[in-house]
Amino acid sequence: MAKKDITLPAPEDEKLLNDIVENSVDYVEVRGKKYAISWLRRGTIRKFTNAMQKSGNDDKISCQCAASIILNGYWKIKFFYPVLWRWFYYIKQYGDHELMQVIATGKKKIPVEDYLTATIYLTAMKDTMMTMTKEEAEHILHEPSTGKAGK
Repeated sequence: MAKKDITLPAPEDEKLLNDIVENSVDYVEVRGKKYAISWLRRGTIRKFTNAMQKSGNDDKISCQCAASIILNGYWKIKFFYPVLWRWFYYIKQYGDHELMQVIATGKKKIPVEDYLTATIYLTAMKDTMMTMTKEEAEHILHEPSTGKAGK
């Protein structure tokens, strides 16, 4: 087994990490109005997931999701979400093509890696996990990833 060399992170990786730590803001312009989009909070992700599942009118979904991405906070969403998405949909009548930049920037601002890593660690720490012997664990680790399920 070849030993991996530890290398320093690339400048792009350092910039990305700094943006995450500093909760950097990206600005998106829709019809001349600039909106600030920072890293999405868990409640914001929950809100647009809920809107995606409940909405019966597909035309409204992009306005609802864009409003939650722009507000991005529990109290802002609690008080301003019903007004903002309706403002986008009924008054401004934004189309999907106009809100696409907000949605695309919001997608980049979801901290997926941390969530997945935390989930993996927490799953491995459960006390209900079956304890394996050393031989069983080594057998599973050395088994090809395209085993029986890949046939």
